[in-house]
Amino acid sequence: MNPQLSLGLARARHQELLDQAIRHRRGAGRRRRREGGAAPTLSWAGLTLRLATSADRPALARLADLEQTSAPAEPVLIGVVMARPIAALSLSDGRVIADPFAPTAELVELLRLRACQLGYCR
Repeated sequence: MNPQLSLGLARARHQELLDQAIRHRRGAGRRRRREGGAAPTLSWAGLTLRLATSADRPALARLADLEQTSAPAEPVLIGVVMARPIAALSLSDGRVIADPFAPTAELVELLRLRACQLGYCR
């Protein structure tokens, strides 16, 4: 197959998946408001839990600004969903910051579990 055609198809599929995720996220918010119940169980496709690097400082600052607090003390474990950092856990003091506009309760629990696996249980 032509490499340019493959690249074009891959880009088109990637955009379709992003559009589908946006529609799903918007629909879930409307259903939650209409039903008045708890948030539905989320499938965390594209989830990454990793140690933050210096390249993540702007993302951590953005999360801290959203919560109107300071960035967490390093080292930091960060949760990234679909290439977007939405929660972080300080391994030194256990403080969590998270995007208040995204459902993050399950992700924070995963961050805490991963911290325990790394030997940082609180």
